[in-house]
Amino acid sequence: MVNESTFEAVKIRYLVLWIILLFIVMTVFVLASHRLLKGAEWSVAFGLLFYALISYWMLRNFRKIHLDYSRFIGHIPHDYNWLFFLTIVFAVIIFSLGISELSRYIVSVLDPGILGELPRTSLFYTPQDTPLAPFMNFLDFLTGVIAAPIVEELLFRGVMLHRFTFKWGLKKAILASSLIFGVLHADFIGAFVFGLVMCILYIKTGTIIIPIIAHMLNNLLAYGMQMLSNINHQNSALISATPNPNIGMAVFLLIVAVMVIFYFIYRNWPKAYWNPPYFQRDYQGVPENYYY
Repeated sequence: MVNESTFEAVKIRYLVLWIILLFIVMTVFVLASHRLLKGAEWSVAFGLLFYALISYWMLRNFRKIHLDYSRFIGHIPHDYNWLFFLTIVFAVIIFSLGISELSRYIVSVLDPGILGELPRTSLFYTPQDTPLAPFMNFLDFLTGVIAAPIVEELLFRGVMLHRFTFKWGLKKAILASSLIFGVLHADFIGAFVFGLVMCILYIKTGTIIIPIIAHMLNNLLAYGMQMLSNINHQNSALISATPNPNIGMAVFLLIVAVMVIFYFIYRNWPKAYWNPPYFQRDYQGVPENYYY
C-alpha cells in the first residue's frame, strides 16, 4: 500500500534556510581569507559545498520518512525507446540555444553596441584566475556534469514533485517545481521548459535515472561547446566581436524545437488520475498510470 502522505514531513522551506545560512557562512569566510584563496577556488568550493548541503538535507529527510529508494529511483524499462529520448532531449537543448540567441538579438536591437562591450565569459578557469586551474576545472566539470544533474533531479523532479503533488496535485506540482527550477537558472525560459520535460520523463518512465541522464547530456553539451570555442581561438574571437546575433538561425532553432516539445508535452501531459512514480500503485505488475 502506497502512503501518499510520505512526503508530508519534508519541508522545502527548511532547505531554503540552510542555503541562506551557507551563503552567509561562505561570505564571511571569503571576506576573512581572501588573501589565502582566489575567487576561482572559492567558487569551486562553494559549488561543491552547495550540492553537498542539498544532498545531506535530502538524505536526512529520506531517513526520517523511511523512503523506499527502489520505488523512488525506479528502474529503466528494458524496452525503452532511446531514439525518442534523444530526440526530446536535443529538442530542449536546441530550444535553449534558440532562446539565448534570440535574447542576444533583442538586446542588440535595444542597444547595438552593448554586446560588443560585454566581457566574454567562459566555463573554464585560466592560470590568471588560479595557479590550480587544471584541478579547479576538473572539479568544476565533475560538479557541473555529474553532481549537479544527480542532485538537482533528485531535488526538483524527486522531492519537490512528490511534495507539491501531496499539497496541490500532480499538474500544479509539475508547474511549480519547473518554475522554481527556472528561477534558479540564468536561462529562465529554457530551464522552465527543461523542467517540464524532465518531470514528464520521470512520470512516464517511472525512473528518475532517465531525467538524470538527460540532464547530464545537457550539461555535457554545454561544456563541450565551450571547449570547442576555447580551442578555436579565431572563431572565438570572431564570435565575441560580433554584435549582431544570427536571428534567422535563432528563429529556425526555436520553430523546430517548439514543434517537437509542444507535441511531446501535448501527448504526454498527465491525465487527471495520474500520480508521480512514488505514489503509483501497481496492478498485476503494471504501474497505475498505464493500467487504466
